[in-house]
Amino acid sequence: MIRGIYTATSALNLQELKQETWANNIANLDTPGFKKELTWAEAAQEANLFRFLSSQNPYPLGEMTAGVQPGTEKITDFSPGRLEETGNSLDLAIEGDGFFVVSTPSGEAYTRAGNFQLDGEGRLVTVSGYPVMGEGGEIILPDRGTVSVDEQGNILVDGEEIEQLRIVDFANRSAIRKSGENLFIAEGVAPQETTNFNLRQGFLEKSNLDPVEAMVTMMEALREYEIAQRMLVSQDEALQKAVNNITQL
Repeated sequence: MIRGIYTATSALNLQELKQETWANNIANLDTPGFKKELTWAEAAQEANLFRFLSSQNPYPLGEMTAGVQPGTEKITDFSPGRLEETGNSLDLAIEGDGFFVVSTPSGEAYTRAGNFQLDGEGRLVTVSGYPVMGEGGEIILPDRGTVSVDEQGNILVDGEEIEQLRIVDFANRSAIRKSGENLFIAEGVAPQETTNFNLRQGFLEKSNLDPVEAMVTMMEALREYEIAQRMLVSQDEALQKAVNNITQL
Protein backbone atom coordinates (compact mmCIF):
# COMPACT_ATOMS: atom_id res chain seq x y z
CA MET A 1 0.00 0.00 0.00
CA ILE A 2 2.87 2.35 0.86
CA ARG A 3 4.47 1.25 -2.40
CA GLY A 4 1.30 2.33 -4.22
CA ILE A 5 1.67 5.83 -2.75
CA TYR A 6 5.28 5.97 -3.94
CA THR A 7 4.27 4.81 -7.41
CA ALA A 8 1.51 7.42 -7.71
CA THR A 9 3.89 10.13 -6.49
CA SER A 10 6.42 9.03 -9.10
CA ALA A 11 3.77 9.42 -11.79
CA LEU A 12 2.98 12.91 -10.51
CA ASN A 13 6.64 13.90 -10.73
CA LEU A 14 6.94 12.56 -14.28
CA GLN A 15 3.84 14.37 -15.55
CA GLU A 16 4.92 17.57 -13.81
CA LEU A 17 8.25 17.39 -15.64
CA LYS A 18 6.42 16.79 -18.92
CA GLN A 19 4.17 19.82 -18.39
CA GLU A 20 7.13 22.00 -17.46
CA THR A 21 9.06 20.90 -20.56
CA TRP A 22 6.23 21.49 -23.00
CA ALA A 23 5.25 24.80 -21.40
CA ASN A 24 8.80 25.98 -22.09
CA ASN A 25 8.54 24.67 -25.67
CA ILE A 26 5.33 26.63 -26.24
CA ALA A 27 6.86 29.78 -24.73
CA ASN A 28 9.61 29.57 -27.39
CA LEU A 29 7.31 28.92 -30.34
CA ASP A 30 8.46 32.13 -32.07
CA THR A 31 12.12 31.94 -31.01
CA PRO A 32 14.34 31.62 -34.13
CA GLY A 33 16.29 28.38 -34.27
CA PHE A 34 14.72 27.02 -31.08
CA LYS A 35 14.89 23.24 -30.67
CA LYS A 36 12.10 21.66 -28.66
CA GLU A 37 12.78 19.38 -25.74
CA LEU A 38 11.20 15.99 -25.13
CA THR A 39 10.85 14.02 -21.92
CA TRP A 40 12.22 10.52 -21.65
CA ALA A 41 11.48 8.03 -18.88
CA GLU A 42 13.04 4.67 -18.16
CA ALA A 43 11.01 2.22 -16.09
CA ALA A 44 12.74 0.59 -13.16
CA GLN A 45 14.10 -2.88 -13.81
CA GLU A 46 12.17 -5.90 -12.59
CA ALA A 47 13.55 -8.27 -9.99
CA ASN A 48 12.73 -11.94 -9.47
CA LEU A 49 10.96 -12.88 -6.22
CA PHE A 50 11.63 -16.18 -4.41
CA ARG A 51 10.42 -17.87 -1.26
CA PHE A 52 13.22 -19.33 0.82
CA LEU A 53 12.59 -22.22 3.23
CA SER A 54 15.30 -24.04 5.10
CA SER A 55 14.27 -27.45 3.83
CA GLN A 56 13.43 -26.56 0.23
CA ASN A 57 15.02 -25.01 -2.80
CA PRO A 58 14.02 -21.37 -3.51
CA TYR A 59 10.50 -21.26 -4.90
CA PRO A 60 9.92 -18.60 -7.61
CA LEU A 61 6.99 -16.27 -6.88
CA GLY A 62 7.21 -14.09 -9.98
CA GLU A 63 8.62 -10.67 -10.73
CA MET A 64 8.33 -7.26 -9.09
CA THR A 65 9.56 -3.84 -10.11
CA ALA A 66 12.70 -3.09 -8.15
CA GLY A 67 11.91 0.60 -7.78
CA VAL A 68 9.02 3.01 -8.05
CA GLN A 69 10.80 6.08 -9.39
CA PRO A 70 11.61 5.84 -13.12
CA GLY A 71 14.68 7.52 -14.53
CA THR A 72 13.65 10.78 -16.22
CA GLU A 73 15.55 13.02 -18.59
CA LYS A 74 15.06 15.87 -21.03
CA ILE A 75 16.40 15.37 -24.54
CA THR A 76 16.66 17.90 -27.35
CA ASP A 77 15.04 17.30 -30.72
CA PHE A 78 17.47 18.69 -33.32
CA SER A 79 15.13 18.27 -36.30
CA PRO A 80 15.12 21.39 -38.53
CA GLY A 81 12.45 24.06 -38.39
CA ARG A 82 10.88 25.66 -41.43
CA LEU A 83 12.60 28.65 -43.06
CA GLU A 84 10.84 32.00 -43.14
CA GLU A 85 11.90 34.82 -45.44
CA THR A 86 12.56 38.14 -43.69
CA GLY A 87 14.41 40.19 -46.32
CA ASN A 88 16.93 41.33 -43.68
CA SER A 89 20.47 40.91 -45.03
CA LEU A 90 21.82 40.06 -41.56
CA ASP A 91 19.28 37.27 -41.01
CA LEU A 92 20.89 33.93 -41.84
CA ALA A 93 19.51 30.40 -41.78
CA ILE A 94 21.34 27.09 -41.96
CA GLU A 95 19.61 24.70 -44.34
CA GLY A 96 20.99 21.29 -43.38
CA ASP A 97 23.41 20.39 -40.60
CA GLY A 98 25.53 22.61 -38.44
CA PHE A 99 25.59 25.46 -35.93
CA PHE A 100 26.84 29.02 -35.92
CA VAL A 101 29.76 29.57 -33.56
CA VAL A 102 29.63 32.49 -31.12
CA SER A 103 32.07 33.74 -28.51
CA THR A 104 30.84 34.15 -24.94
CA PRO A 105 32.64 35.06 -21.70
CA SER A 106 32.51 31.34 -20.81
CA GLY A 107 33.97 30.20 -24.12
CA GLU A 108 32.58 29.01 -27.43
CA ALA A 109 28.88 28.37 -27.78
CA TYR A 110 26.72 27.24 -30.69
CA THR A 111 23.35 28.29 -32.03
CA ARG A 112 20.93 27.77 -34.90
CA ALA A 113 19.45 31.25 -34.43
CA GLY A 114 20.68 33.50 -37.22
CA ASN A 115 18.92 36.75 -36.30
CA PHE A 116 22.18 38.70 -36.15
CA GLN A 117 22.87 42.41 -35.91
CA LEU A 118 25.80 44.85 -35.80
CA ASP A 119 27.09 46.34 -32.57
CA GLY A 120 28.69 49.77 -32.19
CA GLU A 121 32.04 48.44 -33.36
CA GLY A 122 30.61 46.93 -36.53
CA ARG A 123 30.89 43.36 -35.23
CA LEU A 124 28.33 40.77 -36.26
CA VAL A 125 26.68 39.71 -32.99
CA THR A 126 23.74 37.73 -31.64
CA VAL A 127 20.73 39.44 -30.06
CA SER A 128 22.51 38.98 -26.71
CA GLY A 129 25.58 40.80 -28.00
CA TYR A 130 27.90 37.79 -28.42
CA PRO A 131 30.26 38.02 -31.43
CA VAL A 132 29.61 35.60 -34.28
CA MET A 133 32.80 33.81 -35.27
CA GLY A 134 34.31 33.46 -38.69
CA GLU A 135 37.25 31.35 -39.81
CA GLY A 136 39.55 34.23 -38.86
CA GLY A 137 37.88 35.25 -35.61
CA GLU A 138 35.27 37.92 -34.93
CA ILE A 139 33.46 39.23 -38.00
CA ILE A 140 33.69 43.01 -38.47
CA LEU A 141 31.74 44.58 -41.31
CA PRO A 142 32.47 48.00 -42.83
CA ASP A 143 29.91 50.70 -42.20
CA ARG A 144 29.23 51.04 -45.91
CA GLY A 145 28.58 48.66 -48.75
CA THR A 146 26.16 45.90 -49.66
CA VAL A 147 26.55 42.77 -47.56
CA SER A 148 25.89 39.40 -49.17
CA VAL A 149 26.42 35.86 -47.91
CA ASP A 150 26.64 32.92 -50.28
CA GLU A 151 25.52 29.33 -49.64
CA GLN A 152 28.95 28.30 -48.30
CA GLY A 153 28.96 31.10 -45.71
CA ASN A 154 31.36 33.44 -47.50
CA ILE A 155 30.65 37.06 -46.53
CA LEU A 156 31.07 39.63 -49.28
CA VAL A 157 30.81 43.42 -49.15
CA ASP A 158 30.25 45.01 -52.58
CA GLY A 159 31.37 41.73 -54.12
CA GLU A 160 34.65 41.51 -52.19
CA GLU A 161 35.04 38.55 -49.82
CA ILE A 162 36.03 39.66 -46.32
CA GLU A 163 35.39 36.59 -44.15
CA GLN A 164 33.76 33.16 -44.01
CA LEU A 165 31.29 32.13 -41.33
CA ARG A 166 32.42 29.25 -39.16
CA ILE A 167 29.80 26.48 -39.30
CA VAL A 168 30.40 23.37 -37.18
CA ASP A 169 28.57 20.20 -36.21
CA PHE A 170 28.96 17.33 -33.75
CA ALA A 171 29.22 13.60 -34.40
CA ASN A 172 27.25 13.01 -31.20
CA ARG A 173 24.77 15.81 -30.56
CA SER A 174 23.72 14.28 -27.26
CA ALA A 175 27.02 15.65 -25.93
CA ILE A 176 25.85 19.24 -26.30
CA ARG A 177 23.29 20.86 -24.02
CA LYS A 178 21.34 24.08 -23.79
CA SER A 179 22.89 26.85 -21.71
CA GLY A 180 20.29 29.61 -22.07
CA GLU A 181 19.99 32.54 -24.51
CA ASN A 182 19.26 30.05 -27.32
CA LEU A 183 22.82 28.70 -27.12
CA PHE A 184 24.33 25.25 -26.82
CA ILE A 185 27.62 24.32 -25.18
CA ALA A 186 29.72 21.20 -25.74
CA GLU A 187 30.76 18.92 -22.92
CA GLY A 188 33.86 16.82 -23.52
CA VAL A 189 33.51 16.82 -27.30
CA ALA A 190 35.12 18.98 -29.98
CA PRO A 191 33.13 20.49 -32.85
CA GLN A 192 33.84 19.42 -36.39
CA GLU A 193 33.88 21.61 -39.46
CA THR A 194 31.04 20.67 -41.80
CA THR A 195 30.06 21.42 -45.38
CA ASN A 196 26.74 19.56 -45.31
CA PHE A 197 24.66 22.74 -45.41
CA ASN A 198 23.47 25.66 -47.48
CA LEU A 199 23.31 29.12 -45.94
CA ARG A 200 20.25 31.21 -46.77
CA GLN A 201 20.58 34.97 -46.47
CA GLY A 202 17.42 36.93 -45.64
CA PHE A 203 15.83 33.89 -43.99
CA LEU A 204 15.39 32.68 -40.41
CA GLU A 205 14.90 29.13 -39.21
CA LYS A 206 11.78 28.99 -37.06
CA SER A 207 11.24 26.80 -34.02
CA ASN A 208 10.79 23.11 -34.83
CA LEU A 209 7.78 22.96 -32.50
CA ASP A 210 4.39 21.92 -33.87
CA PRO A 211 1.88 23.98 -31.82
CA VAL A 212 -0.91 21.41 -32.27
CA GLU A 213 1.36 18.60 -31.05
CA ALA A 214 2.41 20.76 -28.10
CA MET A 215 -1.15 21.50 -26.98
CA VAL A 216 -2.20 17.85 -27.32
CA THR A 217 0.82 16.71 -25.29
CA MET A 218 0.11 19.30 -22.61
CA MET A 219 -3.51 18.13 -22.34
CA GLU A 220 -2.40 14.48 -22.14
CA ALA A 221 0.07 15.32 -19.37
CA LEU A 222 -2.64 17.17 -17.44
CA ARG A 223 -5.07 14.25 -17.71
CA GLU A 224 -2.40 11.74 -16.66
CA TYR A 225 -1.47 13.98 -13.74
CA GLU A 226 -5.10 14.03 -12.60
CA ILE A 227 -5.29 10.22 -12.84
CA ALA A 228 -2.14 9.83 -10.75
CA GLN A 229 -3.55 12.31 -8.26
CA ARG A 230 -6.73 10.27 -7.88
CA MET A 231 -4.64 7.11 -7.45
CA LEU A 232 -2.67 8.80 -4.67
CA VAL A 233 -5.85 9.85 -2.87
CA SER A 234 -7.29 6.33 -3.18
CA GLN A 235 -4.11 4.77 -1.78
CA ASP A 236 -4.09 7.23 1.10
CA GLU A 237 -7.74 6.54 1.94
CA ALA A 238 -7.17 2.77 1.82
CA LEU A 239 -4.14 3.07 4.09
CA GLN A 240 -6.10 5.19 6.52
CA LYS A 241 -8.92 2.63 6.68
CA ALA A 242 -6.42 -0.21 7.17
CA VAL A 243 -4.74 1.59 10.06
CA ASN A 244 -8.06 2.40 11.73
CA ASN A 245 -9.36 -1.16 11.36
CA ILE A 246 -6.19 -2.69 12.76
CA THR A 247 -6.47 -0.56 15.92
CA GLN A 248 -10.01 -1.83 16.44
CA LEU A 249 -9.02 -5.52 16.47
